[in-house]
Amino acid sequence: MLTFLFEKRIFRSLLALTAVALASAVSASELLVTNYFGNSLTRFDWSGNSLGTYSGGTLSGPLGMSTGSDGLLYVTSESNNSVQRFNTTTHAYVDTIASGAGLNGPTAVTFDGGGNLLVANFNDSSVGKFSSGGSYQGQFVTPGSGGLNGPDIGTTIGPDGNLYAMSFYGNSILKYNGSNGAYIGAFVTAGSGGLTQPRTILWHNGKVYVSSDNGNKVLRYNLDGSFSDIFVAAGSGGLNGAVGMVFGEDNNLYLVSWRNSRILKYDGTTGAFLSTFASTGLNGPVGLAVVPEPATIVALGVAALWRLRRRK
Repeated sequence: MLTFLFEKRIFRSLLALTAVALASAVSASELLVTNYFGNSLTRFDWSGNSLGTYSGGTLSGPLGMSTGSDGLLYVTSESNNSVQRFNTTTHAYVDTIASGAGLNGPTAVTFDGGGNLLVANFNDSSVGKFSSGGSYQGQFVTPGSGGLNGPDIGTTIGPDGNLYAMSFYGNSILKYNGSNGAYIGAFVTAGSGGLTQPRTILWHNGKVYVSSDNGNKVLRYNLDGSFSDIFVAAGSGGLNGAVGMVFGEDNNLYLVSWRNSRILKYDGTTGAFLSTFASTGLNGPVGLAVVPEPATIVALGVAALWRLRRRK
């Protein structure tokens, strides 16, 4: 009994220390940007200072990126039809997980419930499926299914486990079954709320945020896809080409303005323009990501703690 109580206290102490360590790790996260014309990944701290670029790889027109369950960063390389992996700790190239077959202008990579890669192909308006090891499994969404026309960098698995595809030329967001790729319907119908050229989608605080490229704005929708309001007004803060966006650790919105190579910062509650976050070290910025992802850090920390507990 005494041994059990002692181990329980040790476990609680380790849990507290892990929480502190995780909080510290999260605050050490960075903002990562894909530079389409620069063929690079640029790192920024949360003060807007450039921390350099990732090294290695053969990126050519990098667009969308996602963190896998292995903790590695998966990046689509549109011009050479590949998906490449990078280590977010060493900031170095790891390997090319997929290339060639099944890729036709890849713009986005996301993961289904089984850990398979789902890659949006802009050129033939399809989504390819790859195993976690990179083997091509066939088309998950067939070309043009449901009217899909140019699936863009925000194409992703949503909170409900279904696939949401940004139909760039269709000015809409289409929804597909996350298990078999079957078309479900339009989540955001064509032009709803003035949507044109949708690029990125975010679920945040009970709303759905969508960047409109040539609309130079960010629109908000309700969870059922109905239009709510305009969150970032057209051209606010010099916004010219709204593409990648994330909510930062300060809960403000960071948004790519690709035509003038800037990253702009907006109040996360009101959408008001706050400042130009970065304007140097960028060459055709498109995608944004927070790395490491807080969820990844927590998952790794809890797993390590559980392994330690089991050894006792």
